[in-house]
Amino acid sequence: MLRAVIGTVSVLAGFVVLEQSVDASTGLAGSCKAAQAYALLQPGQPLPVRATPTPEGTVIGALATRNMTAEVSTSSVTVIGSQSGWARIALGGADYTAVDGKPQFGWVPADSLAVSSRLEGAVTMFSRPGLLGQEIGQIKNEDLQFRMLGCRGEWLQVINAEKGNVWIDRWCAKEEGCAG
Repeated sequence: MLRAVIGTVSVLAGFVVLEQSVDASTGLAGSCKAAQAYALLQPGQPLPVRATPTPEGTVIGALATRNMTAEVSTSSVTVIGSQSGWARIALGGADYTAVDGKPQFGWVPADSLAVSSRLEGAVTMFSRPGLLGQEIGQIKNEDLQFRMLGCRGEWLQVINAEKGNVWIDRWCAKEEGCAG
């Protein structure tokens, strides 16, 4: 049973997606480096930033839209963690407006975020994590959108209409001492 459904991301060729990753099978947290991301917003509808990773969490601010004429606008954020389908973001950027005071971190639904980057080189995809996983192909020099299902150790599980449900090794490389 998957307990970690984290959101839609573009695959990056580095080993960074989230500083705080979630094991797709156990729900246990590990740590990965922070990444820049974009909140995908409807024009005129700011995205509430919450104090806790729940829909009932206190609203502590909002991410504003940049382009009011586009169908979907973006707001730049730094993703520093994840939990139960929510992304922990660093606050204080130009796109963020605080409700009261200046908290350093807040939570938004992870599926409202995308990471934008181009894949450089090749990344090998596997049927499952670990030594029993078989290589099933490579992603080479492409931009692809994936729904991120979670991490198991250093392995990232993703799904996409073209590639299906696959695992990528060392994407969620652990980094000791991450703030989270």
